[in-house]
Amino acid sequence: MNISTSLSRQYIVAAVTALFLGLFSHPALADWQLDADNSHLSYGSIKKNSIGESNHFQKIDGRINEDGDITLVIDLASVETWVDIRNTRMMKFLFNTEEFAVATLSGQVDMDSFNNLEVGEKVTLDVAFSLNLHGSQQPLEAELVVLRLAKDKVVVLPHEIIFLDAEKFGLLPGLKKLQELAKLPSISSAVPLAFYLTFNHTP
Repeated sequence: MNISTSLSRQYIVAAVTALFLGLFSHPALADWQLDADNSHLSYGSIKKNSIGESNHFQKIDGRINEDGDITLVIDLASVETWVDIRNTRMMKFLFNTEEFAVATLSGQVDMDSFNNLEVGEKVTLDVAFSLNLHGSQQPLEAELVVLRLAKDKVVVLPHEIIFLDAEKFGLLPGLKKLQELAKLPSISSAVPLAFYLTFNHTP
């Protein structure tokens, strides 16, 4: 490894650390803070046209502020596929985490509908997001269910399956490389997402 590569990697690690600390080290600034221990974000992949696999990210963080602005940050290097060499290949060839360390999802919700929920009630919201992934920023619309578990706790889930198009984010070359390395006839570029996100109120 040459000096410039080493410095580049150190810069990326520092930048990611600063991003997480800058967004989430002051929870008092956020109205609702993600409870990462009680949240989960996974995605599916389909290979050989019929074999489905589920992977997830071990490190995510996020918040919803008092104006309804949502920010969710995903540490792409925390991808977990349950196979070490596959984790490494995903980071290197698909996500290219040395250059694109995180994915960021931003959007806005109607806080009146959000805050007026009674414990045990739920509401369905149409939300427009912007997803920044692999250097590409694309719009994303989703119908979300917000369920109030307690006065200071809600959980957010997708009402319908959410699909990402890998091609729109420039991920096809990475998929083809993974396909080549694993000697697979195909890997689908349609990626289904599943998640539950728990937020705690921080006055």
